[in-house]
Amino acid sequence: MIKNFNSRQARTNRRTFLRATVGGAAAVAISGRATVRAQGTNLREMKIFVGSNPSFGGIYLGQQKGFFENEGLPVEVTNFASGATAVDGFRAGRGDVVGAGDLPSLRLWQQGGIGFCPLASYGDLSVIVAKNSITKPADFRQKKVGILLGATVEYFAKLYLASGGVDLKDVDVVNLRPMEMVTGLVRGDIDAFVIFQPFGWMALKADPNAHIVTTAAPYFREWLVVNTTPEYAKEHPAELAAFVKGLDQAGKWISGNLDESTQIIAKSLRMDDLPTVKMMLETIDWSIAYTRKFRADMDRIAEFFQVPVDWKKSFNADPLARLGPSYVES
Repeated sequence: MIKNFNSRQARTNRRTFLRATVGGAAAVAISGRATVRAQGTNLREMKIFVGSNPSFGGIYLGQQKGFFENEGLPVEVTNFASGATAVDGFRAGRGDVVGAGDLPSLRLWQQGGIGFCPLASYGDLSVIVAKNSITKPADFRQKKVGILLGATVEYFAKLYLASGGVDLKDVDVVNLRPMEMVTGLVRGDIDAFVIFQPFGWMALKADPNAHIVTTAAPYFREWLVVNTTPEYAKEHPAELAAFVKGLDQAGKWISGNLDESTQIIAKSLRMDDLPTVKMMLETIDWSIAYTRKFRADMDRIAEFFQVPVDWKKSFNADPLARLGPSYVES
């Protein structure tokens, strides 16, 4: 059976996870307020809202290492407990751009926001963890499985089970917070769970009879997206162009300087577990190109959660196009 999904509870679950993981407050601002001159033009300070997760590292690095400033763009970065709560703050009109996961971004687009560049993508940070006796989709029938309903991991669970001819309704789904999944598996209250890292790694340390059945990589990629309003995009094209250029440089720098990136991002997020931060950063693709793969993955998630996308209205690729033709795949 599937218990009723409560959207408010799901947001609370995600907030609780991130507070426990990074020890962060609801929102922390990191500023670069000085007026900066680029190519003879003063660019307005950009207020950027993001979640408190290493996968938002491109923005943290862009600010901390001066990649945005090098493009003449002063920024103020405010990190929220999650991308979803960052979107809530953005909807209130307090920010200029917001980085969020695929599903919160899709829902923002439905309400009039627009995307203008991917931020990061990954396939290995969502995992299915189960007791060692469970190794294939058929083994999940009638088993108790923890799933954060209403999140992208629900879509992942459906895809994995369907690959073996199993329907989600054939599983006893329990809507749990991430830490409840770990403790529930160890106690034997549930047989498996589907969630994002680092909770899979935590479960393996706590339960020698557990293993990772699969990551999401064989089934789909998850995306983070940077979004704004149509009005901001129209009035501040130079700021958006400077932002995507700085973000692109930051992503490339992370890949070539993983140890230092780990230190900077962990400090920005107030995370003490450097090995976990590094493991997460190693799995992330920092490409910001607007590709067919990006659109196809987003379309499939949108179809599952019934939030259809009109790409002509919901995405403005002009800032990426200014970087060069390789950044916009038709």
